[in-house]
Amino acid sequence: MGDCRVVIERVANGYEVEVTEPAPDKKNSLMMDNRKEFVFKTVDEVLSFLTKNLDKALPADEYDSAFDDAAEEMEDD
Repeated sequence: MGDCRVVIERVANGYEVEVTEPAPDKKNSLMMDNRKEFVFKTVDEVLSFLTKNLDKALPADEYDSAFDDAAEEMEDD
C-alpha cells in the first residue's frame, strides 16, 4: 500500500495526529498531499480518535492479503 502512517506529536496546545493516506493514483502520488492533521487537547481525545479511525487510516495491505490467499491455494492443491 505504500506510505500509510500515523504520526503523533506534542504541540503547544495538546497533540497533533497526522494521518498519511494511500494515494488514490500512484502516478500522481508525489504531486498529491495525502496528509491530514488533527489537533487534540488530551491523550484521551487522541486515543478515542485512533480507536475509531485506525483501521481506516492504516488499511490492510491488499497485495499481501492477495499473496497470502494465493499461497494458501497453492498449498491446498
